[in-house]
Amino acid sequence: MAGYARDRARVDKALRSSGVVVVMNRDHVKKPEDLVTTMWEVCQAGYVAECTFRIDAALIEEAMQGLTKRRSEAPADKPFVLGVGSVINPKELEAAIEMGFDMVVAPANVMGGYGEGKEFVRITREADVFSAPAILSPTELQYFIERDDGLEPDAIKVFPAGVHGPSGIGALLAPYVRDRHNGRMLMPTGGVNYETGPQFQEHISKRGWTPVLGMSSPLALVGKRKKPGDLDTIRESLADFKANFKPYSAA
Repeated sequence: MAGYARDRARVDKALRSSGVVVVMNRDHVKKPEDLVTTMWEVCQAGYVAECTFRIDAALIEEAMQGLTKRRSEAPADKPFVLGVGSVINPKELEAAIEMGFDMVVAPANVMGGYGEGKEFVRITREADVFSAPAILSPTELQYFIERDDGLEPDAIKVFPAGVHGPSGIGALLAPYVRDRHNGRMLMPTGGVNYETGPQFQEHISKRGWTPVLGMSSPLALVGKRKKPGDLDTIRESLADFKANFKPYSAA
């Protein structure tokens, strides 16, 4: 990471521009080069890529050599954001930061029985890493957004979002509609695809929040054909998603 400075604001801008985080798992990656190829192509398609710790950590660590090199060569107006998800404990959080990721996403608050979720925010903020812990209930949401210590996450993930559905997430946000929360980022993940995605966008936007969808759908063909790392399949899958996904527009 010599000469590279992480920047949460840069990640935030990239996420708002993309509106989609493409989540990768073991079906999409078998070798380190698969990870490099896939994350880079996701970026070139205009989305933010998130590999997950469901993929072997040693494989990810080896791939980071190629990924950080690509990141350093990316133009300033189109940054190559390196995101990692399925981070479930402090040791994985430490590994993610040490490896050099720009963004850490979790299915819960990361700290679990080790401490409060605010510590996840504190640790990532000290490293200038973008944080997105997950919530499912109003109590968990309130914990992260109604704080007086400044330790609020950069984004809130809702997982599994399919439990709520689009209208349910709208209902979840309804009691927290305040001017101070306008523009906050919400990342529904799990049960989100090119069909449900626009509905999630609509219900979140109508509550004044900014939706960023987490999903594996853009890489569906890679898993279906069992061709991890295959450049043609990755590009075809991303193009197929773009052709079928119709983002919500208030106009």
